[in-house]
Amino acid sequence: MTSPSVPRFSHQAMGTFYEIFIAGEDEAYSGQAARAAFGEIDRLEGFLSRFDPASEIARLSRLGPGESLPIGLETYECLSLAERVRAATAGAFDVNWRRPAPSGSPLELIQTGTGFAARARESPDKFLRPLDLDLGAIGKGYALDRALEILGEWSIENALIHGGTSTAIAVGGPGLETGAGRGPSPQGSLPDGWPVGVGGGWPVENAPREIVLTGRRALSGSGTEVKGRHILDPRTGEPAAGHLAAWALTGSAAEADALSTAFMVMDTAAVEEFCLRRPDVWALVIKAYGDVRIFGNR
Repeated sequence: MTSPSVPRFSHQAMGTFYEIFIAGEDEAYSGQAARAAFGEIDRLEGFLSRFDPASEIARLSRLGPGESLPIGLETYECLSLAERVRAATAGAFDVNWRRPAPSGSPLELIQTGTGFAARARESPDKFLRPLDLDLGAIGKGYALDRALEILGEWSIENALIHGGTSTAIAVGGPGLETGAGRGPSPQGSLPDGWPVGVGGGWPVENAPREIVLTGRRALSGSGTEVKGRHILDPRTGEPAAGHLAAWALTGSAAEADALSTAFMVMDTAAVEEFCLRRPDVWALVIKAYGDVRIFGNR
């Protein structure tokens, strides 16, 4: 993924392994910054994990119609983004897996004078089933976004963070000028940006095998290669039939995480139309074995 001279730091959280690469800094300082970023990921897991009965997500899933719960900024932001993606993809992405039809969000998110809250909607819609929130397709990306913000507070300007290799976000690059930062930095053959793989093990002729993340960009991928058709279409409750694999590139790891899942569910024409509406989003989808489509600009 990058040069061996760029320090790498690993940490297990949210059921996967996170890795941070930091260039252009003293390794001891980089390690301190990485530990702070990993601490933020651990903190967020306490809010967003559905497997912790004390987490806000687990407690929200136990709400009955009309009941409400105060929530933190982190849960509010994550659920707000999830709802925006749900609406933008016509229900192809949904964090509430027990609703078989896109009848609108079952949660009302409330910004009060003192904080945030969420209320389970009361609805005569017989298809509006109890809440069962799962942020597995957006929470990891949200944690990556927040971890990168922590690195920014440490004045880290060149870093790559990934969670389980499926979602990555980067800023700057490993190819720095001599003397940049707080210590020696790599020179020569490394690009201005962080190279990450795309396409998996699928045949992707005439398509990139690598994307270089420049500026602040995030890439996420989903597919059937390892776990089979494990992604469900939230509109039907059946396994997603849109694509065999999908990747999304955008400015937010949380959004890229959610969109790669949505693109697995959506048909190819819908992905193309989405990228036309959102010129900041790039997509690569594998429609069938050997049939690769690319939409948008990198």
